[in-house]
Amino acid sequence: MEKGRELLNRFYRHYHKNQREGGLYLASLSDEEFKSILKLPIGMPRSYLSQMRNSFNPNKLHKYIIHIPHASLDIPDSFKKQLKISYDKFMEENIFISDYRIDEFIPKKFSNIVKFNYSRMYCDVERYLDDEKEEMSKYGMGVLYTKDSNGKEFVKGKRKGKLELELYKEHHSRLDNMVEDVINKCDECFIIDLHSFSDEFVYKMFNKKNNPDICIGINKSNYDIDLLEKTINHFSSFGYSVMINYPYSGSIISNKYPKVKSIMIEVNKRVYSDDFYKCMMKYYDMLQ
Repeated sequence: MEKGRELLNRFYRHYHKNQREGGLYLASLSDEEFKSILKLPIGMPRSYLSQMRNSFNPNKLHKYIIHIPHASLDIPDSFKKQLKISYDKFMEENIFISDYRIDEFIPKKFSNIVKFNYSRMYCDVERYLDDEKEEMSKYGMGVLYTKDSNGKEFVKGKRKGKLELELYKEHHSRLDNMVEDVINKCDECFIIDLHSFSDEFVYKMFNKKNNPDICIGINKSNYDIDLLEKTINHFSSFGYSVMINYPYSGSIISNKYPKVKSIMIEVNKRVYSDDFYKCMMKYYDMLQ
């Protein structure tokens, strides 16, 4: 009984901040802990507490996988020795072309994340391995970058890429394995391919202007119309401009399960703010 009162008091402290805090706290409790609360005088309907707990249960998000290929800035020490430019100059470009801080717009308790732990300038896991198929390889930005966004070479000599290719294959294997695991548990799976971009980079590389706040990328072969409409309506309701497949198009496809539904969200870096953080958190709430 004493334990139940302690848990109930903690719930009230969270709930008085806002309903979401209270719901997330209830969702974090074990079934036994939650039952110990329901045995006490609560001051609100027990069905309301149960409904709140279920609404914020992170398991409801388990059918979604968030894919983050370009947020990391890390490079191995061996690659630093290959740099043709100063490390400071490299890091300026690294931050500029990365999806910098996009991984911060994810709920802390969310577990279905496949993130590449190295910079895209070291190895870009969303490029085709075959340079003949990869459009960006003509800019020196295929799987293994040799040039920066200004078209200048930043590495010495020819890149061999043996370790990088192992990391590339390992990353896609992790994605395929997680997709398989989600399908086994939930009978369905959705991939959210999370990115960011800047107006400056898009204009410099592709001469594209008038970019939206949010770009939604889809493939004709594997998008879900309901998820697409929900995503567009959500960001639009917060006042953000949204376009489909502009300035970027498509979304990641699982090699092993190519029919699994996938949607790309490209966030324009100009909208990064506390308000946008709240918008993203409410997006995940909506998916539950």
